[in-house]
Amino acid sequence: MLIVLVPDFEALLSEAQVVPGLVDRMLVRSQQHELDPMTAESVLACGQAIAPAALGRLADCPNDAAGIWMRADPVCLQPDLNAVWLQPSAKLPETAQSELVCCFAEEGLTLDFPSPERGYLRLDAGPDCHFQPPWVLAGNSLDQVLPAGPEAGCWRRLLNESQIILHQHRDTSERAAGSLWFWGPGALPDDGALSARVSHLVGVSPELIGLARLLKLSHGPVVNTGGAPDGTLVLWTCRQDWTAAQNLDHLANWLTGTWQRLGRFRIDRLELASRRRRWILRPPDRWKIWRTG
Repeated sequence: MLIVLVPDFEALLSEAQVVPGLVDRMLVRSQQHELDPMTAESVLACGQAIAPAALGRLADCPNDAAGIWMRADPVCLQPDLNAVWLQPSAKLPETAQSELVCCFAEEGLTLDFPSPERGYLRLDAGPDCHFQPPWVLAGNSLDQVLPAGPEAGCWRRLLNESQIILHQHRDTSERAAGSLWFWGPGALPDDGALSARVSHLVGVSPELIGLARLLKLSHGPVVNTGGAPDGTLVLWTCRQDWTAAQNLDHLANWLTGTWQRLGRFRIDRLELASRRRRWILRPPDRWKIWRTG
């Protein structure tokens, strides 16, 4: 089995004027299944939803990952006359870290930043609240993606507190952080109850690195240009300086050898996935004649 996770796959398909023939054939001949975008990587890797905050903590701090965790990642704020717009992947200034840690300590919460791009809150219990993952933030206003649920008031107040502190430390860099963003709460499961669907992981996301440690799998940072061996989950990262069509063409070229191996029964299953769904193909699907109209 080979699993290829392309997080922005559906966006690429909608933006490209022409979809490569190979990709189109794969999609129309496959069986589709929905995925929870918050836990797609863990479901693909082991068939179980695992909190991304706990997986990230295991990647960043393997000796301090027990318990319940919440991600608290810096994000950019871009206000205009109509709304405050969000962009993920900001970088926290070092001058703000200690003040944020002290602020949350006053609320009885332990906050730390193993990386300028990632923060973690240690929780006593899972919050009764729904949070949006950072990849849905781009193009949305703050009001559209705020925490929702019975405890939303507390987490919205903490968002405001972080914004006040970061505004005082704001710099002029393109990735300047304007707020912390809370998401992905939960704890690691008992690893004895898990069964990996693959034997090797490829990609550099904290969640994937955490899965490699939790499931005791081999891991590599970069996808091989000649394809990937059977039993691999590949996190395929698009190039931001390419158009959607260019990224899809590159993906189709990389998948060509895999498509041929599937038809020759050299792999028994191919899964092409986004964060929201997966397309499953087996060897007989390689030879399926698809009729339209």
